[in-house]
Amino acid sequence: MGYEARTLVEAITGPAAITDPDGRVLIANQRWTAPGGDRELYPPEGGFLGASPGQCGAHRGVLEAVWHGTPATPPVRLTCRCGPNERDLQVTTLTDGDGTEHRLVTVTADDAGNRFLTLLSHEARTPVTTVVAAVELLRAQPMEQGLREIVDAVHLSAQAMETLIDRMLDLGKLEAGRLRLADEPVEVEKLLADVVQRLQRDARGKGILLLAASAPAMSPLIQGDFQRLHQVLDAVVGNAVKFTADGEVVVLAETTGDEMYAVTVSDTGPGITESQRARIFEPFTQADSSRNRSHEGAGLGLALASRLVAEMGGTIGVQESPGGGALFRIHLPLRPVAHTGRAARPLDRRRIAVVAPSDRSTRALSWLLAGAGADVVPADFATVTAPLPGVDTVVWCDDAHDPEAIRRTDLVVKAVGPQGRSLMISATDPRTGVVRKPGVLTAPLVSTRLIAALNQERTGVRGAPVTVPPLSGGRVLLAEDNDVNRTVFRRMIELMGVTCDAVPDGTAAVEAVLSGTCYDVVLMDVQMPRTDGLEATRRIRAAGSRTPILALTATVSADRDECLAAGMDGRLSKPITLPELRAALARYLEHADPDLLISPVPAGVMVR
Repeated sequence: MGYEARTLVEAITGPAAITDPDGRVLIANQRWTAPGGDRELYPPEGGFLGASPGQCGAHRGVLEAVWHGTPATPPVRLTCRCGPNERDLQVTTLTDGDGTEHRLVTVTADDAGNRFLTLLSHEARTPVTTVVAAVELLRAQPMEQGLREIVDAVHLSAQAMETLIDRMLDLGKLEAGRLRLADEPVEVEKLLADVVQRLQRDARGKGILLLAASAPAMSPLIQGDFQRLHQVLDAVVGNAVKFTADGEVVVLAETTGDEMYAVTVSDTGPGITESQRARIFEPFTQADSSRNRSHEGAGLGLALASRLVAEMGGTIGVQESPGGGALFRIHLPLRPVAHTGRAARPLDRRRIAVVAPSDRSTRALSWLLAGAGADVVPADFATVTAPLPGVDTVVWCDDAHDPEAIRRTDLVVKAVGPQGRSLMISATDPRTGVVRKPGVLTAPLVSTRLIAALNQERTGVRGAPVTVPPLSGGRVLLAEDNDVNRTVFRRMIELMGVTCDAVPDGTAAVEAVLSGTCYDVVLMDVQMPRTDGLEATRRIRAAGSRTPILALTATVSADRDECLAAGMDGRLSKPITLPELRAALARYLEHADPDLLISPVPAGVMVR
């Protein structure tokens, strides 16, 4: 029980405490120890839960649940009718990494807790927003390599901080029963690509082959919550990359019938013992919890993933992977979204031999290629070193840093001949490797890069400085109350060649929009003094202005319906990267660009 445990109870909306199995309070939040509280139900840290005889049996029920709960016991929910308002009580059993059991007791009285969590989310994410935005600006500037490495390290740390904050806040919401799921079309390919690209630095640093693919027969769009699905996969795949020293991590998505979808994540790490499996989905738990453990982390990722999957009506489990390592299985009830357009088949009439280390990585590569229209032939390396009838391309997995890879590359190139094509998928960065020939692509793969490489199109340089093409002018109004964020966002907008006027609150935003100045779009922070963003939008719409307005929100899940009801046209979730900001603005500043009519909406943007 340390900082992470205290952070969890402080993030929970109402009174919350962690006790031992005897009912002694180890850690409690401020709402638990508020003045005037029930000392029987809310004893201070070090005190014991009590249960006096009375008409309400909830107090005794809490104590019984604390005494008799086990890791296999589901959370116990009770209703306390003492006092003027009903209170929902819940007792959840937690397990530390060393097997020590604790109990989490939470109380939900009314909507005040929900308002508190929203405020906490905003206050926690606002400074992270500033750091991410400032680093994005730095990464867009020319600088010497040593300094760029430092800036990139800060960027990665800010992302890790954002993830930790999100996980703690969302766990608090789930424990309090206040997390709401969105119901929106989710692009499966984008979901998988976003997850593996976020982990590319860690995977490439270890030389891990990281692959993710969906079955060609699977619908490209499903109905669900993109953000929550991303959180689940990010936690599970990130865990696999963290605990795998070498080899591969493979993510496969497919349908299992009756609108059920299965995602499996396999790795070649150390595996998970039976005792570890029993507690791996508990908060603040790691497989190795010793002081000299090799891997850092608060142990929140898998706990959040487990609870999110349950909230979506699905299941998650883990077992030994054939050949070693761990295999996570996630089953979710999701609906396919009907689509009328014909899927692009840029590799149509191409017959491609695939060589990969395992059956699962072979399947992942085959699915990526078959989804683009290729006829895939699974093979071994010995087979592709001789001409294969009808095969015009060979794709194989290798290591660009292995001196023997030069010889293997020569063998494949000779076998396919001058009219054929060969493509090595390297788990390490080929820019620092020994293979200097063309036709080397670095994992993790997304289908667009794989297709471009096979069609000998330019794929760009990975890890290069962030560059954002300028927009074709325009004028933007930014309403943001935080002085630092206002300055950084304005400079991000101006970096794209767009004029930006900035105001500190909703009242000033209303005056600016109705003053006669023509704005192409307004970026409106939701929580501001004097007049908040929602009320400012209502006033602008009531005055007859149809200027597009995008909400800026630092809350994890600002109310989508509330934003739309106020008259907003979309939403950007902080922190905001330069590419996300450009994609959002481009919809309103580059109307004549035909590509914008088919370009996907960035993950952080909600559009009506």
